[in-house]
Amino acid sequence: MLLTIGTWELIKERKFDRTKLWSLIGVALTLATITALLYANDVEADTERHFVRVSIRAAVTGIGFMIVGIWLLIVPSEVKSLGRKLLSVAFIIYGLQQMHYFVTGLLPLLDISYQIPYRSHLALIDFFLLALMGVGMLFWLLENERRDLEKANADLDSFFYSTSHDLRSPIASILGLTYLAKMESKDAETIELFEKIEGRVKKLDEVINDILNYSKNTKRSLSHKTLDFTALLDEVIEGVEFAKGASQIRLIYDRDKDTSFIGDKDRLTAILNNLISNAVRYHDLSKSDPYIKVDFEKTGSRIIITVEDNGVGIEEKDHEKIFEMFYRASNDSQGSGLGLFIVRETVKKLKGSILLQSKKGEGSVFQLNLPNPEL
Repeated sequence: MLLTIGTWELIKERKFDRTKLWSLIGVALTLATITALLYANDVEADTERHFVRVSIRAAVTGIGFMIVGIWLLIVPSEVKSLGRKLLSVAFIIYGLQQMHYFVTGLLPLLDISYQIPYRSHLALIDFFLLALMGVGMLFWLLENERRDLEKANADLDSFFYSTSHDLRSPIASILGLTYLAKMESKDAETIELFEKIEGRVKKLDEVINDILNYSKNTKRSLSHKTLDFTALLDEVIEGVEFAKGASQIRLIYDRDKDTSFIGDKDRLTAILNNLISNAVRYHDLSKSDPYIKVDFEKTGSRIIITVEDNGVGIEEKDHEKIFEMFYRASNDSQGSGLGLFIVRETVKKLKGSILLQSKKGEGSVFQLNLPNPEL
């Protein structure tokens, strides 16, 4: 009974009525008491007592298990579930075995003699079926948990995306008004305050943009097409050329080679934008020749993209941690703490890898190894 109710709750995904549950438990306890009292004082009715106490209960149990097993098979499900299939098969076989116990208890009442050929293995069969039921139930529960988590993650991604997107308009308005206020103001202190406001708002806009990029990366499927890496790099450079200090940094890149490949433009743009922006942001302009070196190579079915700089560098203890969400290598870090996390997750989505070589005070080298699939 409890098995049937539990299965009903799993299938229907809602609780069984508690009043009905207690009523059914009362009926079951009453029937159990009656079967226990029947033939209790009749010492010569061993066969009848065994039939009432064991065989009938086995029949009720067997019918219940078979009904639930068949129910699990015929009730349609939105998702394929290995656990549910295992459980249904185990229930049906276990129900048949319980009916076998009923038949073996009934035969003596009919004066039919029958010896079970596999009697010595019944305990082992019981153990196997119960273990199979346990595994099936565990699989089913885990599959339901995974489905619920996937739905919760999808809802959270959707919330982040919609909220972040809705914040872009007021931020753009604030930046516009701040710019106008700076133009109208003649007081140096007031202009300085407006510049600080502008800087904080731009920082917020950067965080929101990173959240949007991460959300897009998780939600969108891969979209491969023929790309030109040089053109892709030029687009990224145009986006950062007016950043603070960018004009003082020399770009080293060999344009005289074939840079066509197959890839996902939006994701590769996001990766390059983060790496180039970081190279500009964390450069050391006190050096005699600050540079960013970008290299592109095709090796069979793979492409190797390298972004190197001679900026401030990263301490060895931070090499793994900088790819974690919101991690900052120092208090002087200016970014949102999401950029390299998004790079790593995007590279994973592209089925590639990223390596970092860096020394504090000398600079950093990020090397991407990505697939170059055929269309």
